[in-house]
Amino acid sequence: MTERGAETVLVVEDNPDHAILVRIAARRAHPGLDVRVVENGDQAIAYLAGTGQFGDRVSHPFPRLVILDLVMPQTDGFGVLEWVGSRPELSDLSVVALTSSVNPGDEVRALQLGAEAFYHKPADLDELGETVRTIVERCLD
Repeated sequence: MTERGAETVLVVEDNPDHAILVRIAARRAHPGLDVRVVENGDQAIAYLAGTGQFGDRVSHPFPRLVILDLVMPQTDGFGVLEWVGSRPELSDLSVVALTSSVNPGDEVRALQLGAEAFYHKPADLDELGETVRTIVERCLD
C-alpha cells in the first residue's frame, strides 16, 4: 500500500538488476516515490488494466508514470505502447522508454506509438541513475 499522496511509478523491466537500479534511482530523485516493478509487457498490461493479481487498486495503485523497457520476451514494450494507445482513458499516462536498444528505428517507433520520451539505457551505473533522475524529475515535478 502506498503512503497517502505518494506518487506511483511502474517500472517495466525484465532484467532484475536493472529493475533494482531504476527503483533506487527513482526513489533518490523523488523521495517518497512508490516504485512498482513488473518484469514483462503482459504484467504491465495487467497492472495498468487492474486485472488478475493487480486487481486491487489499494495494493496496486495506478501509476502516474511508466518507465518502459522495449526489448523483453513475450509482449515487448512496443506491445505495451500499442495497448496504452488503444485506451483513450489512459491518454494522460506518461510512458517513457528506457532501453538498451541501439536500433534507431526503435526510437522513432516508440515515439510514434505514444512514448513521451526515449532514453538509451547507459551501461554505467552512475549514468543510469542520472538518466532515471532526469526522467522522474521531468515527468513528476
